[in-house]
Amino acid sequence: MKRASSAVLSSLIATASRSVLAGGMLLLLAVITGTASLMWLEHRRTQATHRQQLDLQASVMEAHASQVFENTRLALDFLAKKLRIESLTPAQVEAEQSYRLQGLPFLRSIAIVDEQGMVLASTAASDRGGFVDLQRLTRVAPQDGQVVIGPWLAGRGLVQDPRPSAATPAGLGFIPVVRRVQLSPDAALLLVAQVNPDALANYQLKLQEIGLPGTQVLLALTDGTLLTQIGNDTLAPGSSLAAHPLFRTPLAALKGSYGPVDTFQTPSLGAWHASSNHPLVSMVEQPYKATTDQWLAALRGPLLFMTVALAMVGFMVQAAWRSNRAREAAQRERDAALEETAHREQELSILFKSVQELIFRTDAAGVLQLVNARWRAITGRPEARAHGQRLRDAVAPDCSDEVDALFDPHRGTGVRTAQVHMRGQQGEMRVLEFSVVPLTDPDGQLRGFAGSASDITALLAAQQRLQEHLAYTERILECNPLPISLTDMQGRFISVNQAWESFMGRQRTEVLGRRSFDFLPEQEAQAYEAYTEPLLREGGPVRYEERVRRPDGNVRDVQISKVLLRSPKGHPIGILSTKLDITEFLAARDMAEQASRTKSEFVANISHELRTPLQSILGFSELGLVRGRHQNTLSAMFSDIHAAGQRMLGLVNDLLDISKIESTVGAFHFERTDVRDLIEDVGTELELLLGDKRLSLDLRLGRTPLIAKVDPTRLQQVVRNVLSNAVKFSPQDSIIDITAEGSDDDTIRIEVRDHGPGIPPQELEAVFEAFVQSSQTRDGSGGTGLGLAICRKILSAHGGHIHASNAPDGGCIFHIALPTAHYTDTMPAPLT
Repeated sequence: MKRASSAVLSSLIATASRSVLAGGMLLLLAVITGTASLMWLEHRRTQATHRQQLDLQASVMEAHASQVFENTRLALDFLAKKLRIESLTPAQVEAEQSYRLQGLPFLRSIAIVDEQGMVLASTAASDRGGFVDLQRLTRVAPQDGQVVIGPWLAGRGLVQDPRPSAATPAGLGFIPVVRRVQLSPDAALLLVAQVNPDALANYQLKLQEIGLPGTQVLLALTDGTLLTQIGNDTLAPGSSLAAHPLFRTPLAALKGSYGPVDTFQTPSLGAWHASSNHPLVSMVEQPYKATTDQWLAALRGPLLFMTVALAMVGFMVQAAWRSNRAREAAQRERDAALEETAHREQELSILFKSVQELIFRTDAAGVLQLVNARWRAITGRPEARAHGQRLRDAVAPDCSDEVDALFDPHRGTGVRTAQVHMRGQQGEMRVLEFSVVPLTDPDGQLRGFAGSASDITALLAAQQRLQEHLAYTERILECNPLPISLTDMQGRFISVNQAWESFMGRQRTEVLGRRSFDFLPEQEAQAYEAYTEPLLREGGPVRYEERVRRPDGNVRDVQISKVLLRSPKGHPIGILSTKLDITEFLAARDMAEQASRTKSEFVANISHELRTPLQSILGFSELGLVRGRHQNTLSAMFSDIHAAGQRMLGLVNDLLDISKIESTVGAFHFERTDVRDLIEDVGTELELLLGDKRLSLDLRLGRTPLIAKVDPTRLQQVVRNVLSNAVKFSPQDSIIDITAEGSDDDTIRIEVRDHGPGIPPQELEAVFEAFVQSSQTRDGSGGTGLGLAICRKILSAHGGHIHASNAPDGGCIFHIALPTAHYTDTMPAPLT
């Protein structure tokens, strides 16, 4: 009802105000209309006058430019005529033209250029004998007798000086005028005149001085290429004016005007004249603001009179309208306040219902008067039942005193807080944090309390779980036998365990919050902080070894591992370090290596001792074979003795090879070698063995050299052992394939393939162990079981490897990989 009556009153006040305003506006409109008509007529007159001035300036500029280029054309025509009727030397031409240039101050030079661009003669000494880019002079090649004006070009002369010291100053250039002279059907010359743009620019400057401030005078070709200009520092000679409104369409007349229109991002008024004899356009522009300023200056008197008249009319209208307007404004403010109050009530009601905290209001005694919907969610009871109930009766009995303290009338006016327990919907005990603020009258009388409560049951449970987890983690660290420490990003110790205290001989109270340099000797502190920068840069775990002196004086070898800890957002927050005492491990490793060397030396010594009697046995058996060759029984006995001795000698040689490889006695002698030659030599060596079983050897080694740094003798031993195995297991009349190629820039791969029975899959790796033979050798074709073991050790010393696989269609393939030889055979190291 109040809103309806308020709307009617507002409508009546607004109608009265509009009536007063309408009468005053009609009077003002009449005055403004007369003023606008006068201003419009004056503006048209000022604009027409400026167009006439600009047109006159453009005509004068066009006449001057046409005269300059016409005189240039006449000079070139005269020179062309002389060249046709007289035989002149370059010196004569230069002398005569230099004399003529004294009467043509706007020309910088005249030159004769052949069709290849060579300057045959020129009044400019720097151009003589040089070469000119003809396509740079003109965009269209002139015909015989035709004169073509080219674009503005930077430089002092026709020939560009490539030296850095001869750089052309900014703004220095010329306008080329080119005429073709056809001396004969097969010979033609180009006459090139350099028009000085400054001669045109000086004339443009004089025209600019008689114009209004901001006047621009431009000379361009009809295609929009700028030749010279005065008044616009943003335009460079030679730039294109294609975006100018004048050049957006082909010129349809020899003169005209334009504007106001945006040119060079500024509203302008302009006029133009095109030459009837040359492709030239003269343009004169002035800012449209200059026209507007002059127009406004002419209107100062009339505008002052009109302003006084408008002020008087406005004052009269305002006097009648002001009171109505004030009442209308007051009514609007009242309506807006009512509407704002309604909106605020609605928003507060929605907020009160949707907030996730318990909001309530009580009287001065703590009796609930208002609660929101959160009351039902916490207690399971409807909001209506809370009205009239004391808050202390709704909480756990042991929390009544805390609630009474919240509503103590003698406490201050600040916020009061307390944690209390309250039964939930299912009877569970919940923890709520209450905040209460007293409500007072303007005279300070207590009217009640307003407050809120947050359910922090889940928060407290999460905090308890977190504390338990931290305590569990701390117990794990304390029980870990490895010394563990945690530092922040500044190197300060955050935590250490008991093992660290025992190993370092320092209590945690001495180191927490301090850096290693604060309590350790400098050398130990540097070892402790080592590899921190690579860890921060690369992010991965870092592991390195250091020698540390214990507090008791013992020196221990320690392996230090560092891990970078990151926050959930990925930012580094600390470094976790562990120490592992590897002193006993290194000692055991040294003992194992010493035992291995002792074993290898023992095998080598035994092998050397066995070879001497074996040589005697083989020698006497060979002698017996020769003498008993006519007695079959005796010959068979010596043959068996000789064969057994050979097998024994092969076993001894294999044992000796293994011992040499494992010890320093059998040193390798590496050299850059093409492995194809080594393979071919082994193939030639085993031709007799291949022929006994009618086997064919297919070598596919490619045409590209396969260079590796190897010990040739040892590598041939590998190829010989593998190829001998292939011969042993290949059936008669079969083929053995050997391929070699560089699979990439770093590896050479060799494959030896036979068509024998192959190797059982479970034995493909075991055959490379010492004294191990494949189960396929039960027919007696196997050897000592050391050949492939020797091959693997030799290739390991070369930085390569060997493995075997079975071919899909039968047979076995041995794969050999070797690193290629590069230009350097050593790793780079810092110089000391």
